[in-house]
Amino acid sequence: MTANDVLNNLKELIGKSFDYDDVICAFSDYEENGEDSVYVGESHNDGYDYIAYIDKVDSTQFLLKTDANDVITDVYKIE
Repeated sequence: MTANDVLNNLKELIGKSFDYDDVICAFSDYEENGEDSVYVGESHNDGYDYIAYIDKVDSTQFLLKTDANDVITDVYKIE
């Protein structure tokens, strides 16, 4: 599985309420440099509300935006 596959999995969550388990499941079978521990957390940055990535330095980051009801409205990646 590639980072683009994870992005596509996460994009399938658009329109659904944010759920940590759903985000972690989107990473199923994805590894970066042999690592597979996923971090998902709230962001305090403007522009996105949650961040998810393989817990390793310099890994691909996936940013999730939500609306006022915590429904996912957009997902994008930063490599």
